[in-house]
Amino acid sequence: MTPAQRDALITALLLSPRMQSLWDVRDRGMPVFAHTLDVALLCLERLPPVSDLDTTAIVLGALVHDYSKLPLERLDGRSHSYLMRTDPDVAADASMDLLAEGERKSGAVIDPGRRAHVRHIVLSHHGQYGKIQPRTAEARLVAECDFISGTEHRLAPVDANDVLPLLAEGYRWREAAVLLGVNRDLVKTRLREACQAEGVREWVQLLPIWRRNGSVAAGTPRREQQLARARLIFRLAREVPDCLLERLNGVARPVPQPV
Repeated sequence: MTPAQRDALITALLLSPRMQSLWDVRDRGMPVFAHTLDVALLCLERLPPVSDLDTTAIVLGALVHDYSKLPLERLDGRSHSYLMRTDPDVAADASMDLLAEGERKSGAVIDPGRRAHVRHIVLSHHGQYGKIQPRTAEARLVAECDFISGTEHRLAPVDANDVLPLLAEGYRWREAAVLLGVNRDLVKTRLREACQAEGVREWVQLLPIWRRNGSVAAGTPRREQQLARARLIFRLAREVPDCLLERLNGVARPVPQPV
């Protein structure tokens, strides 16, 4: 597969209606579409300076690994996490169907060896928490980055600085939550985090700080880093495929093709 064919396949995948539907599935406030892009970008960021890893298999596996989080008919109501623990082949089948659609639309064809490798990446991306363990460096990298994204970055990019202007206008917590596209509990959590960071007891005490400084501390330094990454991923997810292809073409290296 040439770089141009690879890029056409990735473009077809990212822009397909089936892939875009992952925007509508949220996990802890982050759309699954944004999470999959985060995993792909994390993998590229963590590639060794000199490596013979199959970058194409890594990126394709990262992009399709969570497709079975959609409520597909074949899943019979079983959750993605349950499938990965008990019957990951069902999840992998859904992901590989999505990949095959990308091939048809782009005209690019993945060789059988790489296709099997992508399937293994999907089968094993839950690492120690799944039924199948990663057997290749590529699969281990995707599993590692999926864990990092899921535990560190998978949160709604909303903090007290988004909430306070609405409360200052007279909106209630629940109304502010609806306007921000989150739930009331998240609004409560973000205000509590800001109160702790600013050393005040009640959220109303945040208002004079916000009015005076134009912002309040969103939380601990770690929380602020997590929120910054979540905001970045949301922005980049709306810039696909270019945001991914630019980074991929900056790190991609020749991959030996099967004889």
